[in-house]
Amino acid sequence: MRKLSMTLLCACLMATAARSAYGDKHDKWVEARSQNFIVVSNAGEKQARKTDVQFEQIRALFREYLMIAKDHPSPVITIIAAKDENSMREFMPEFWAKGHAHPAGVFFRSLDQQEIIVQADADGTNPYATIYHEYYHSLTMPYLPGLPVWLAEGQADFFGYSHVEGQKAYMGEPAPGLIWELRQNQMIPLDVLFAVNRTSPYYNEANKTNIFYAESWALTHYLWLADKGGHKQMLAAYLMAATQPGATEEQAVKAFGDLKKLQAALQRYVGNERFADFEAAAPPIQATDITVRELSDAEADAYLGGFEAVRAKPERAKPLLLEAIKLDPNVALAYQNLGVAEFLEGDRKAAFESFSKAVSIDPKSAPAHYFRAYLGLGREGGAAGDAQFDDDLRQAIALDPNSSPPYELLARHLAGSSENLAEALSVAKQAVKLEPGNSGALLTLAHVLIQMKDFNDAQTVAQWAERDALNAPQRESAEQILNYVQQVRNLGVANGPAPATNSTARAAGAGSDDTDEPEKPNSKGLRHAIGPVTQSSCVNGVPQIEIKTDSGVVLLHGAPDGKLDINVSFEPAAGLDACTLKGYRVAASYISDDTSGTRGTVTTIRVLRPASDSNE
Repeated sequence: MRKLSMTLLCACLMATAARSAYGDKHDKWVEARSQNFIVVSNAGEKQARKTDVQFEQIRALFREYLMIAKDHPSPVITIIAAKDENSMREFMPEFWAKGHAHPAGVFFRSLDQQEIIVQADADGTNPYATIYHEYYHSLTMPYLPGLPVWLAEGQADFFGYSHVEGQKAYMGEPAPGLIWELRQNQMIPLDVLFAVNRTSPYYNEANKTNIFYAESWALTHYLWLADKGGHKQMLAAYLMAATQPGATEEQAVKAFGDLKKLQAALQRYVGNERFADFEAAAPPIQATDITVRELSDAEADAYLGGFEAVRAKPERAKPLLLEAIKLDPNVALAYQNLGVAEFLEGDRKAAFESFSKAVSIDPKSAPAHYFRAYLGLGREGGAAGDAQFDDDLRQAIALDPNSSPPYELLARHLAGSSENLAEALSVAKQAVKLEPGNSGALLTLAHVLIQMKDFNDAQTVAQWAERDALNAPQRESAEQILNYVQQVRNLGVANGPAPATNSTARAAGAGSDDTDEPEKPNSKGLRHAIGPVTQSSCVNGVPQIEIKTDSGVVLLHGAPDGKLDINVSFEPAAGLDACTLKGYRVAASYISDDTSGTRGTVTTIRVLRPASDSNE
């Protein structure tokens, strides 16, 4: 009994501490809701409306001048509008630790959800520049994820320095901090700037990133606005070249002509006392178009706990959400956000139950249906489980037809049956239509095309997925699909029969895990091994290769005739061949020599990258 009493006491203290972190129990929280934003604020109705109008205007302004995003939907974003700096500090104490900046706002993304927190009474002409910077990324990433890094960050800052005042909107305003950085330091040579990627020192090292961001902004500003917009065609030509599949940076920069002349012009521009700016009519968003209501304590806790979950703080989220459920067990949002927090903690069973409860309370919650389906993927339950999984995804699509992830998940599910391939193709195409730069959606479409034996189109889509990949797993999945298509062609099966293996399913993200293991043979007796090469040599010209996979070591040798196809997905070191693969990560196809699949004759090797880079 004493142990139980202590447990209950701890739970009560956690809930009390969580609530006190968000102001006094008697704080009045309001919800202001418009078409694209939900503002939750303890600053009063007037401020909540003002914040909502402000973000609707910025969204309209950005989309007017971002043609790629203009005709595409954008997800509804929840904004926590804290009434003052004290509230901000209570919400995010880590930002008020010694040595940290005190932001006026922060943008968070997690699990296909986006949340913003802002200080409602922040001073200055544009205190939310960093928020607008991230919002630019959120509007463009689904369509142009493969932008060169300098242009992606330069445009994010260009749009970030925008604001609406009265009847006027101002975009591309001078950024005093960035201008100061440029005038105090030597500028980066443009050929170096153009070559920066997400692994470069200029993008990752603190003493170099400031000048990189500053110069990227300045060049973007110059190309957009200098000389009355006379350089925008140059920027458009560069953008067109840079986003073509297989394009190199050297090919793209030809659009700029003589880089020395461009560098000199940029240097003069930075030295100007007055920068060009852009002025337009303010988008006509009215405060009366926004509905406002007071929230109950349970509803406020549900929103605030959701904010903590999205910013990956489940230890702060759960007490708030459990308190919300205690206060009112009929708030679906509390269960939905609790499911997210439990998922982040790795408790998939509890998360599944929480999402199920959210669906039972609010059957019109598209996220709850989608998350339950996501967690239901691979669960036991036979036909009944499959029926619920299928129904959840179709409900999520019906409730929010502009969200790509449910289409993507449904396409993977349908592709598992040869009877549903036509619908799987249609659904996968819709996922790509909604987010044409989403590598995951492209990989799903490529997988469906492979199931349909359309290897030519599968290869094209996988190449786009490889180009748009945002991380190593996506890039490797695209490489696996390309490797699979190549091996099918090596077997003389061009757009002909080729069964989908576990490898292709996992490459498209349809599997429940990402382990590297020898695959079961398909009808051609072909297996696959993925992992780092631990030993490689040649004996009488015949390659001998040892690959370490997650399920064990695979020993491969070349055919006696010495024929072996090697494909490389990066700029290789000099002299790279089948005899010198040690230290590289590869995807190999082979004909097994025995029933264990641990030895075989290699037919194709796709070299992914040095093993030391596999976690980049």
